[in-house]
Amino acid sequence: MGPNQNSLLGVSKLSSGHAWAVGYDVNAEFAQQTLVEHDDDTTWSVVPSPSPGGRENILYGVAALSDSDVWAVGAQQDSNGIWHTLTEHWNGSAWSAVPAVDAGASGNQFYAVTAVSSNSVYATGQQAGSGFPSQALVEHWNGRSWSVLPAPSDPTETVTPYGITGSDAALTIAGDRESSTAPYTTAVAAGAPNSLSLVASPNNGSGEQDLFAATTAADGSTWAAGWFLNSSEQTLTEHGVNGTWSIVASPSPGTGDNGFAGIPGGGLWAVGVTSNNGNFSTLIAHNC
Repeated sequence: MGPNQNSLLGVSKLSSGHAWAVGYDVNAEFAQQTLVEHDDDTTWSVVPSPSPGGRENILYGVAALSDSDVWAVGAQQDSNGIWHTLTEHWNGSAWSAVPAVDAGASGNQFYAVTAVSSNSVYATGQQAGSGFPSQALVEHWNGRSWSVLPAPSDPTETVTPYGITGSDAALTIAGDRESSTAPYTTAVAAGAPNSLSLVASPNNGSGEQDLFAATTAADGSTWAAGWFLNSSEQTLTEHGVNGTWSIVASPSPGTGDNGFAGIPGGGLWAVGVTSNNGNFSTLIAHNC
């Protein structure tokens, strides 16, 4: 790991108990490099991973189908400072970078990934064009290559997805949307992978609202988690049932709650950060 900074931003757990986590570290030359770690149900260890970007490299999300089939997504920055999509695959013996599509002329990043099967993987993030607004980016791996899918858009607002969940029949992405004059508000899009569209999602108050992760529960409903601003950041948990989203009360012992993950058996976990008097601690919430 890097001597200056190490951060894990995404995790995926297998039914075997093994888990994969991804993020970045900062090396001795203060360059940001990809970081991948693996838990064999006993200990965590660093697994070497490519950092193809000329400047910076980061992995935000990971989806494991097995210990020989794992996808990680993020972004790589070239020597000119332009960000490009980054997708990496673990085949059981090594990580390799797999080319994805740069749909935006000015920059592209992936923030989340979900794997349905070896021949069906979905990634989402953001693409930037020549000006405001930027748009969502959704891509699909069919076992041979990545291709761009139609993404939900709004001509007056930037849409940024941070979480993705679902199946080949129906996907849900969650994140935020912003105009040039209003604070960030929640953004949820749902539908068949080739026809995702923005749907109504609630906001808690009039301050900034962000959804950072999404997962599908055992009953088929969808959950998303993030935060909203009310003098300080407070946890925001939302539940989608048959296309209708509602806010579900969640604990806010301090500030911030920024991730949801499903576990075998149908339980749900949310993880994030809490702060009291400037002292930051981990925050873990469980819905059983």
